[in-house]
Amino acid sequence: MDYVMVPVPEEHVVDVMLLVARLVAKASVVPWTDDAVVELFDEADEASRSVLSLVARATTAGKDVNDEEAAESLELSVREIRAIIRDINEIGTRAKREPMLGLRDATVVLRNGRSASRRVFVMTDAVARAIRSHERASLGEAPAVPGDPAE
Repeated sequence: MDYVMVPVPEEHVVDVMLLVARLVAKASVVPWTDDAVVELFDEADEASRSVLSLVARATTAGKDVNDEEAAESLELSVREIRAIIRDINEIGTRAKREPMLGLRDATVVLRNGRSASRRVFVMTDAVARAIRSHERASLGEAPAVPGDPAE
């Protein structure tokens, strides 16, 4: 591999080095495979599996679920939900994988017509499908057919 010298003003050297380091780290991140998802899911504790399952169901259904709804649904606190997300993502980070779960800001319209900002869970469709497929397989159910209303 050939190297190229790039002139950088002295006051920006550290910033450029940080940018290059971030780009290298980002390029080394590997997407989740079905086998890796199944392995993480099987090794996770019950609360983590519940969070993963809830978000996977919402993702495959095309619905948003926020941390407050998840906490209420799973009878956990929001703090516990966020700790679970952090733990799951740390496992992925150690394996040089992209985050499995994330939170993004979304604007929702309330019943009174006002808008409010909510933090909703984000999961890739591939990860959500892998989790749902593994759940079905472990429960002995038939695999889902795309477009199936039971999905």
